Amino acid sequence: MPLTFVLRKEAPKLRIGWRNIDGRTIAEQMEKGAVDIGFITPETAPNNLRAQKIYDEEYVCIARRGHPIVKRSIDLPTFCSLDHLIVSPRGGGFTGATDTALEALGLQRRVVLSVPSFHLALEVVANCDLIALAPGRIARGRSDALQILSPPLRVPGFTIVMIWHDRTTDDPALRWVRERVISFARQAA
Repeated sequence: MPLTFVLRKEAPKLRIGWRNIDGRTIAEQMEKGAVDIGFITPETAPNNLRAQKIYDEEYVCIARRGHPIVKRSIDLPTFCSLDHLIVSPRGGGFTGATDTALEALGLQRRVVLSVPSFHLALEVVANCDLIALAPGRIARGRSDALQILSPPLRVPGFTIVMIWHDRTTDDPALRWVRERVISFARQAA
């Protein structure tokens, strides 16, 4: 997580704890001070929290370097014929935005593995012959082990916003962290 390294370098005494956000409880956690800043999609952000857009994300197709079939590009028939991994944050889901896009074309894919995070997805795909769609910003962080390809069909991306509670708006340390997050996201674009 490059942002973590930047924050640690600039503020060595800063304590950072990454955790998965549960949209059902995040507002309460922020109100109680258990969480200071979160990253979430706008449609899942609670209305009673402050939010600022951080970036728009696009999906890329990933396959391990040395994949026996995928070599620098992938066409739609090959894409549909391969075994896929999908990320399902709540666990166990086997369909998503890619399947909706394929269905609109009268096509389908074979999803054989569901994992709860994109970071785990990158690790799995880097070590087997499954393919997946992943956010480009995350995938580029593993470009040593992965081929990063344009998907053979348009799958809508998503927006990420940073959220925080009103009680921390004027806190100088947390304001600094929020400003660094925004600056980092602009530089990484």
